[in-house]
Amino acid sequence: MSYSTGSAEVEGDGSLLDTPNIWKPRIAGGGLKTPTPAMWKSSFGGEDLQAETSNLDGDGDKLQLEEPSMWRSSLARDGLKTPMPTKWKSSFEGDGPHSETPTEPKANVEDNGLQPGVPTIRKPSDISIDELVKIMEENTILDDPRESRFERSSKLVRAYLIKNEPEFVRVTGYRNRGWTENREQGDEFFKRQRAKADNSDYESEEKFFIMMQQIAEEMNRMTGAFTVPTTYGKDIKTLDICMAPGGYTAAVLKRYPNAKCFGITLPKEQGGHPLHIDRKKLAGLQLLDVTMLVKEFANRPVPVTHPEQQKFLTIQPFKFHSFDLVFCDGMVLRTQKRESHRETTEVTRLACSQLILALQRIKVGGTVVMLLHKIDSFPAANILYTFSKFAKVQAFKPQKKHSTRSSFYMIASKMQPDSEAAKAAVDGWKQGWWKATFGGEAGTGERRENPSDSVVLNMLEEFGEQLVGMGRPVWGIQADALSRTDYAGDKPADLLSGLAIGTTPPLSVRPSPLRDLRENIPPESSTASKSPTKPTLPVDLLQGWKDFA
Repeated sequence: MSYSTGSAEVEGDGSLLDTPNIWKPRIAGGGLKTPTPAMWKSSFGGEDLQAETSNLDGDGDKLQLEEPSMWRSSLARDGLKTPMPTKWKSSFEGDGPHSETPTEPKANVEDNGLQPGVPTIRKPSDISIDELVKIMEENTILDDPRESRFERSSKLVRAYLIKNEPEFVRVTGYRNRGWTENREQGDEFFKRQRAKADNSDYESEEKFFIMMQQIAEEMNRMTGAFTVPTTYGKDIKTLDICMAPGGYTAAVLKRYPNAKCFGITLPKEQGGHPLHIDRKKLAGLQLLDVTMLVKEFANRPVPVTHPEQQKFLTIQPFKFHSFDLVFCDGMVLRTQKRESHRETTEVTRLACSQLILALQRIKVGGTVVMLLHKIDSFPAANILYTFSKFAKVQAFKPQKKHSTRSSFYMIASKMQPDSEAAKAAVDGWKQGWWKATFGGEAGTGERRENPSDSVVLNMLEEFGEQLVGMGRPVWGIQADALSRTDYAGDKPADLLSGLAIGTTPPLSVRPSPLRDLRENIPPESSTASKSPTKPTLPVDLLQGWKDFA
């Protein structure tokens, strides 16, 4: 992996209702049994409706499906009314069950993945910019040094997640504690981490090389990212962008000894990491700065006034190859030698460079694996949303490796790089690279513009439910890990006011009505256990706290 420590700020015969993964009705013996989440409790005709099932006898009662702003269920004398998206309709007549199924395919959300070209399904709840702004303002920590770094677009995304997802609420509480109560401890911890990363020796680099292979093995177990469908007689081909030290490619060769593996990595003399994989095992290797491939990213010449005009590269690495699997594992290195004008735009330049090259080299049906950070930020969420239009998308975070950090991996499989959506995405990334490299008054690059509120709202309306589903295990893992640290885990995470039941917010946090806004989380029934339960939900050092937040 040649870049590290930066931040890349991207699911009829009428006997079965095909609905989101938490709603799986099935007809058995003339009745309807509907599994529901364990935390949803209700009362049914004087009898408790337990966590596993709700029962409706097939005796002619009628099931009507409506579309309110949240998910509820209630029992009326004339039947059970269960609000659901209007395109899912079902009724029970006297002669048995009947259903109308959707006329278009739906995303498979059980594995947090989306099928290429399939429209997304209903969002968790109706939203408006005014409501998100209200949540955002009411949950701002006074004098929080992070506020200047958080763009409005990411704040709106986080407000949406606060409203809809308790695991995000939980991890936010731990993050906030690290910034308010134990800041000095956290600063010292990340200072040691940065020093260790910037002054690594051969032994520590070898450990990191091994750790990358372990992450790859866990990733494949959980997502199948390394399971590549092959044609008889043909070896698979992989491209590792920002390869050093080469752990992911080593994992591929362990699984497929005859794989033809190619790599691009930053030269050590420019501040890159050394390779620990045997170069003789590689089919091709280019030592270069991937952000300087101007001919790959643009069809116009470099402006003659640019101070680094002679450093841009016109080669197009492995142009005549296409790959089954592409890794985008680059992060901005503090140790890289680069001009000062690149500091504010390098994150955007590197992200766009990897994305463009990956889409222009991946095979139809191939898989792209990309390291991202802060799934609750707009840049990362928007990358996931964009890929969902032409690939099946999953999010993965290792259970133990870098678990306190915000890093996670996007696995985009069944890629359709020739689709109109993919072509439009590449064009957008090329424009982003050009502006970050040659834009601005000085012609040396300008910062990415913060997207409008309407762009953020559109993404949340179309992709919000999938984002919540993908992010839930990521936040759960980070929250569990932070709860065990000295700087964030001394006591229950209650710093985000109004979000932890029965707590009083600290004076540094504005009072919040958020408990009333969590409309998608029904209250526990009177029969629910009162004892606290440990969450069971199953994400690189960037720049210390910048990644932790």
